[in-house]
Parts: sequence; structure tokens; C-alpha cells
Amino acid sequence: MKLKFLVVSSLIAVSTLGANEGFNSEFSHFVGGAVMAGGITAVVDRYYPEYRSDRGMIGFEVSSIAIVAEQGIEYAMHGNARGQLLDAASHIAGSALGAYVTDQYILSPVVQNSASEGKYIGLNLQHTF
Repeated sequence: MKLKFLVVSSLIAVSTLGANEGFNSEFSHFVGGAVMAGGITAVVDRYYPEYRSDRGMIGFEVSSIAIVAEQGIEYAMHGNARGQLLDAASHIAGSALGAYVTDQYILSPVVQNSASEGKYIGLNLQHTF
């Protein structure tokens, strides 16, 4: 319940902020892209097991397509092509990071059966110093 309240209140707070081309605005697009792509990657892993081997790329692509469409609508309504491109680029960079981290480090490795390489699995080793 607390998590739902935190997510809803964060979305309301972010939606009321004014947009500009400053660091905070672009950083919010970067973080939003990372969260969106990571979430999509996790959804693909959970509900579409036949696409698990491509889950990171799917998360990145869906998030990137969504922001390009959204920024295209913003441009059509308000203009400011430079600002819209900057927002989209920040979001896409965040999407790349979010999808990669979620795919490689948060979700479990995937056993893949490739015709050319045979069956293999990824392994993540960790050591604290």
C-alpha cells in the first residue's frame, strides 16, 4: 500500500512541474526512461516467457518508441523542436541504461538454446571488497 501511495504521489508531483531545458528536467527524463524501460523489461520477463532472451531490447525499444511518439505530439502542440529532441534523447539514454541493468543484473540469467552456439546460460559472479 505504501509503495502504491509513493508511486502515485510521485507521478502527481512530476506532472505538475514546469518543463525547461535545465539539468533537472533532463535528469528527470533520463530517470523516467530508466524506470520505464526497466519496468517493461520486467513485464516481458514475467508475462511473455517466449521473449525472455530479447527482454532487454524489447524494454528499450518500447520505451524509446513511446517517448518519440509523445515528444512528437508535444512538438505538434507547442513547437520547440530543440527542447523536444533534448527530452527524447535524455529519455532514450535512460532507457538504454535501465533496460540493460534490469536485464543483466536484476533479473535472473536466461538459458538460451541457439542453433549456432548450442545451449548456454549467463552467470553473474559478485565479490565484495
